[in-house]
Amino acid sequence: MNFEEFQHLARLSIVGALDPDELAQFQAGRLEFGAEAEAFIDECRKLNAVFALSLRPCAPDPRTKARILAQIKRSPAARRVAWRRRQRGNAVAGKLAPELN
Repeated sequence: MNFEEFQHLARLSIVGALDPDELAQFQAGRLEFGAEAEAFIDECRKLNAVFALSLRPCAPDPRTKARILAQIKRSPAARRVAWRRRQRGNAVAGKLAPELN
């Protein structure tokens, strides 16, 4: 492997895009190229972080948000919370009812 091939694998490694064979080649390249390889990997990590920070967040599609919230409401945990709230509400209503009469 030459250093240019190693650089290609290093870039892919930073974003987690290496298959097991490529990962083995990448690790071998790290050993072969030593400090030069580590310096290049460090540079790639910094560039990746800068790139990630440069991206502008975008608002999610309202349909996607609605679909996710509907799934959460249908979840067993959400149903248990709703049931407990109803039970507490019934208990509070039962305690308040005699005072209202």
